[in-house]
Amino acid sequence: MPPPVAASPTTANVILSRAQRAHTRLSWQMRLARNARSTAAGQVTIKLFGVPPAFAAFLGLAST
Repeated sequence: MPPPVAASPTTANVILSRAQRAHTRLSWQMRLARNARSTAAGQVTIKLFGVPPAFAAFLGLAST
């Protein structure tokens, strides 16, 4: 058997300045673009169990 692989050395915690931390943050436009749902994605479907039929009809939900 080969000898066990040595664990990678731990890096020292580097304290970043406020400007350095701000530089790595995403802007709101970049966050929204990253989290946006793809136009090619299908329709989202949510199934609710235990909803009485009369209440589902009142809410206009499709019952199956």
